[in-house]
Amino acid sequence: MTAKTGFTIVGAGAIGAIVGVHLLRAGHEVTFVEANRAHVEAMRRDGLRLTGALEAVVKPTVLLPTEVGGTLSRVLLAVKSRHTVPALEPLARWLADDGYVVSLQNGLEEYKIAGLVGEARTIGAFLTFGGHYHAPGEIVYGGRGSFKIGEPDGRMSARLEPLRDVLSALQPVEITDNIFGFLWAKMALGAVYTGTALVSADVPDIYDHAAYREMLGSLAGEVVAVAEAVGVRPEDFDGFDPKVFRPGRAPDADAIAAAWQGQRQYWQQHDTPRTGIWRDLAVHKRETEVDHLIGAVVERAREQGVPVPRLEALVELVHAVERGTAELGWHNLDALVAVDERERA
Repeated sequence: MTAKTGFTIVGAGAIGAIVGVHLLRAGHEVTFVEANRAHVEAMRRDGLRLTGALEAVVKPTVLLPTEVGGTLSRVLLAVKSRHTVPALEPLARWLADDGYVVSLQNGLEEYKIAGLVGEARTIGAFLTFGGHYHAPGEIVYGGRGSFKIGEPDGRMSARLEPLRDVLSALQPVEITDNIFGFLWAKMALGAVYTGTALVSADVPDIYDHAAYREMLGSLAGEVVAVAEAVGVRPEDFDGFDPKVFRPGRAPDADAIAAAWQGQRQYWQQHDTPRTGIWRDLAVHKRETEVDHLIGAVVERAREQGVPVPRLEALVELVHAVERGTAELGWHNLDALVAVDERERA
């Protein structure tokens, strides 16, 4: 039986709550740090409720960021990418010398985390399970995906196996020596998902259109080009291999079809057929993470001298919807197709 372990989970939104509920149900000690006061009050009063793929209620310890003190040994960071620095920076002084921070986030946040606490106290995590915040105290769990952890430098350290065993309370977890390969690959798929978020339609329905599939593949390919420019070898996951969309690669129709089939199978396993970024734009009407996700790739591309016109156009379209100067609709995808066709010409 796995020894009981204590964790501090910073961010009790979808991912933090899903992981935390499973850890608590397995008997581990969990303290949430959450800035949303309404969410904190609801959890303190009624508990944290998980619905969807798992129906459960737990009564966790929940702190506001200003209430944190003492030594933190194991921190799971589960805030939006734009909140990485403001959420972690005030807590970094409490992190034990032999402690660590695990990023349970979208993006390439391990770089930022290592800058705050040092690479030796940073562990990367790649995950494709998900859910969404429904209301104060309630999170919807969408179901399992992939879950991998690894050291930023690829070494197989002694701390990885115990962490894997504990996190397996949620689902099977694998250790990898190429965590950034998976994180960059997820960024490639994230570019695809950001494109799908520009229209209010289910992701599998968007995939039914050949022109949109080709354009979305080109977005993924630009991310792959940047990853390779910075020395990262992207991996395939959940049946999706972003490398088949690499610019300049001779098209392999079978491999490309297999990548999209892997995506279809992934979405068939989930009750919610739309992405979190679509929910930000269409439901919550709030700023997305695009600048910290796709925008971060664009910045790396400029540093490396890698042209990414499709990604640049994608970021601008998302910004237009955020500002309210553009509406969600198929015309956004048509605009991206036009950019793709121009670059192919």
